[in-house]
Amino acid sequence: MAYTAKDASKTLFRYLNITEQSIEFIENTHKRGFIYNTASGEQCVIFIYPISHKADDSKNFFDTRDSGVYERGVSWNYSLENKLKYFCVAVHDQVEKYNDYIFSLECQEKIIEKVSGTLNGARVGTGTQVVIPNDYIPNNQFQRILTKNGFFIAVIHKDNIIDYIDKYDNRPYLIDDSLVELGEPETNDEDLSQSVDVYIGDLSKFSRNRILFGAPGTGKSYKLNKDREGYFTDDNYERVTFHPNYSYAQFVGTYKPTPKEDDELVITYKYIPGPFMRVWVRAYRSMQNNDGQNYLLIIEEINRANVAAVFGDVFQLLDRKNGVSEYSIYTSEDIKRYLNDEFSKEIPGNEWYRTLSTTEKKKHISSIKLLSNMYIWSTMNSADQGVFPIDTAFKRRWNFEYIGINESESMNSRDVIFADGRVINWNTLRHAINEKLGKMHINEDKMIGPFFLSKNDLKNNFESAFKSKLLMYLYEDVIKHRRDEFFAKGMDTYSKLLEAYEKTGGDVFMFELEYIPTQGTTVAENSLSNTIYDSLESAVTYENGNQSADKVAESSNDFATKSEE
Repeated sequence: MAYTAKDASKTLFRYLNITEQSIEFIENTHKRGFIYNTASGEQCVIFIYPISHKADDSKNFFDTRDSGVYERGVSWNYSLENKLKYFCVAVHDQVEKYNDYIFSLECQEKIIEKVSGTLNGARVGTGTQVVIPNDYIPNNQFQRILTKNGFFIAVIHKDNIIDYIDKYDNRPYLIDDSLVELGEPETNDEDLSQSVDVYIGDLSKFSRNRILFGAPGTGKSYKLNKDREGYFTDDNYERVTFHPNYSYAQFVGTYKPTPKEDDELVITYKYIPGPFMRVWVRAYRSMQNNDGQNYLLIIEEINRANVAAVFGDVFQLLDRKNGVSEYSIYTSEDIKRYLNDEFSKEIPGNEWYRTLSTTEKKKHISSIKLLSNMYIWSTMNSADQGVFPIDTAFKRRWNFEYIGINESESMNSRDVIFADGRVINWNTLRHAINEKLGKMHINEDKMIGPFFLSKNDLKNNFESAFKSKLLMYLYEDVIKHRRDEFFAKGMDTYSKLLEAYEKTGGDVFMFELEYIPTQGTTVAENSLSNTIYDSLESAVTYENGNQSADKVAESSNDFATKSEE
């Protein structure tokens, strides 16, 4: 007998210890979308799926393509309109391996639409369901599965679902939070097709020349990398970090002495391309082959170098129209020879060039433009000491995206222990520090972002990182001339500040901190929130339905309190 959405609702209500009479259903969702009050009193929206399970166990999935499409869109819109957290979950307590577990899609509706081939509450084309790998058997209190489409499925034991709903928030990850324009609801819940159309992200929402900027530790590099993972393969990008001594020769390329290929004792001179030229060549070759590939150059800390000198004449290429440089630049004889050699190699993808006449070849290598399939994304930290100014002409060729001081805080939240044993959440500490800095009229670009201390620092090295990174930054850079307004009395040297911290922990500050009651447990690593955020880095990754051995890591912790061990 089929396990229906109604059956799934009964199962989930039992896990949440609620009844149908105690909740408010969202209209036009056939009782699949409802409003739930979290443990902290916050309202959220939950939409329910039964896990679709083939009798022969050949396929297990969220049927996001053919079941509840319209109703799911209604629930999503309701959460956006009312600014509520949103959960799309699935259960099946009649399949032994899934009994007592809840599966939660950690992404937004627009992603599910593209994966499932649905639009405006109806199926519009070929798509696929959100598949749970057949060989995956839940065995932890909490895990995450990284799907091949780049988002997570969280797997939560029923004993921890209430805490998960209370603590997890998908809203910081929303890229496109526009409402779903719904048509008429459909009632077809059959599995119409097994065809699969792997979703490749739509890059149109991103500028090709893009700079993310904000305060230290706001997750600029993290965001760029997450965007890169969703839209570019590992083979289609390069990353470079600018520094004060970085040059045009390193960025674009130059002649350098190099050992001769057939005789290492003989030194010859050869044009060595930089990251810009390497990415450009691959993007240009791809465009000539019309293979639909996009390429990305990531520049970290773009304003730590003299960008006018580093970009040189490449600066001219940044003016784009429909993704293509409006103006080309002529190539030097060195670059012409390099491009001719590179495109003449007998490798796949060069056939287009080798068949050209000499005159036609010269047209392809005598000048260059940025094509629409080459993206340049950068990070910029205006608070760094010793950064180079960027002139207006350079700036206007980029799309600047500001990353707010708290924009990604849910991605780096952990309870940490001060030297005196008191426990505090990292973001609570940050907020208190930033609030004080704000009252002192310190610019926001000097404040502390959630990634100022890395996940590893918070998890394994907090004591050292807090003293050597955070306290040092505040003491020496941010409030160097106003320390008496920020730190407790007597902190006239950095060594005294460290000595005081070892004895009194957070009392070194002039302001009050909100600590976490430990109730006899002093190990912050046992906390539920720490386990949830650990799992972001230890997700179980599956590719093409098979577990990828080099990317699999199970959560080493669980939700159980270990204070009695």
